[in-house]
Amino acid sequence: MEGRGKEELPNSYIGPIAKTVAVYLKYHVKVSDRDIHRLFESLFSLKMSTGSIMGFRDQLQRYCQPMYEQLLKSLKNSSFIHADETGWRLDGKKHWLWNFSNHSISISHIDPGRGQAVVDQMLGSQYDGILISDFLSAYNKIKTKGKQKCLVHLLRELKRIQEALWDDPSVQSFCQRLKELLKDAIELAKAYQDQAISKEDFERKRTRLEESLKDLTYADPHHKILQRLVKRLNQYRGELLTFLYHPGIDSNNNHAERQIRPNVLLRKITFGNRSYQGTENHNVLMSVIQTAKLQNLNPMEFLQNWLFSFD
Repeated sequence: MEGRGKEELPNSYIGPIAKTVAVYLKYHVKVSDRDIHRLFESLFSLKMSTGSIMGFRDQLQRYCQPMYEQLLKSLKNSSFIHADETGWRLDGKKHWLWNFSNHSISISHIDPGRGQAVVDQMLGSQYDGILISDFLSAYNKIKTKGKQKCLVHLLRELKRIQEALWDDPSVQSFCQRLKELLKDAIELAKAYQDQAISKEDFERKRTRLEESLKDLTYADPHHKILQRLVKRLNQYRGELLTFLYHPGIDSNNNHAERQIRPNVLLRKITFGNRSYQGTENHNVLMSVIQTAKLQNLNPMEFLQNWLFSFD
């Protein structure tokens, strides 16, 4: 394995264990480079520059890049994918951090765009599975086996509308009916999963819910906030109850939000990345660490074993 990373101190050798500990502290524990430098010096009497610490990440990214590509390939062949995105910074400029994941693979991707081109780049123009997401239009054109829009997002929106238009009885009635319908669908899926109802009862109630959703309309919304809801409901009506037709598919996108959260916590410390190489390091190393966690593996041990395999 390569002895020294970029800017590593002359006449020194930092082994795989120290390097993976530094990466683990950065991406899992969310420790700044300056504090990693202090920890190594105070706890282990191991002196290294902050440039060396950045070099460790460059090295690990190169070694883990093939694994990242294989994980993305496996994800695209899976039966479902959760997708989400959040704001990011590259050298102070607005970017987006995307996450594509299922229950065993998590892929991070930092990109200047928030549109359809990113979805095409990561998943292709066609995906033979169920795509679970929020209501971002970037997901609209990809061809899939099915799409499930996050009902938690929709329920939050209904709550905001009811709070904003508390004095409009027709709005309150419409929102309440939609809330009850969505909650009934979620409860129905759980009851069937728990084997509390028969297949026949499940299918009969599912058909009733589907018909109720088709019949639910608001003829003339006067308020802008309600117009947005009605437009969204009309556009995505066929993507709200997909989870009732595909067992094991979530009705929400909470999984993607949980996969995004470690990135958000790191963003508070680093404010994003300063270089393109930094985004590549983040994409690969965060993906490997998050995937290891999903598979109940110790991320630090996993990285160490991977690096030792190159010795």
